[in-house]
Amino acid sequence: MAFFGPHNAEINQVNAQIKAENGKISGYQYTLGVTLLRKLDEGVEFDEEIMGIYEQIKASRAAIEAGNAELARIQQVIADEEAAKQAEKERKAAEAATLRAARAAELAAKANSFFGKSSAPAGKVCPNCGNPVGADMMFCNKCGTKLEAPAPAPAPEAPVGKVCPNCGNPVADDMMFCNKCGTKLG
Repeated sequence: MAFFGPHNAEINQVNAQIKAENGKISGYQYTLGVTLLRKLDEGVEFDEEIMGIYEQIKASRAAIEAGNAELARIQQVIADEEAAKQAEKERKAAEAATLRAARAAELAAKANSFFGKSSAPAGKVCPNCGNPVGADMMFCNKCGTKLEAPAPAPAPEAPVGKVCPNCGNPVADDMMFCNKCGTKLG
């Protein structure tokens, strides 16, 4: 029933007071519940109805704890799967690099054969750029990458022509890096 007229302001004021008191009651109920729950957790016994509700609360707490444990397990599974994916990605990248290097060596050998040039020993190429390299080279003469340790080679005879300013190794005019010590050339 709607009231209009001179008492409308009074009605609104009383309704506001009632609403405020209902809000206070809600706050008191919350505080009462928190206080009662604390006492129950401390071991205080109450009547059967309250103890039944408390058992439901304890069951919910246990369910929450189990849920948190399950979330932790799922997060670990996700982390393990991501680590496995990353390892597989790295394995595939290494495999692809090996295949690229082998293909580069094959193409270089074919090109050298076509143009009548001798090439580095079959299959020995720089793992970084695919440049054919000699068995005694310690660094790629194209990109400077350190190569696997070569088998010991006989000492070179007296240097003829251009030599590395760092180690005295004979180098070709078109080399950008010394193939023995890795020093950048002129």
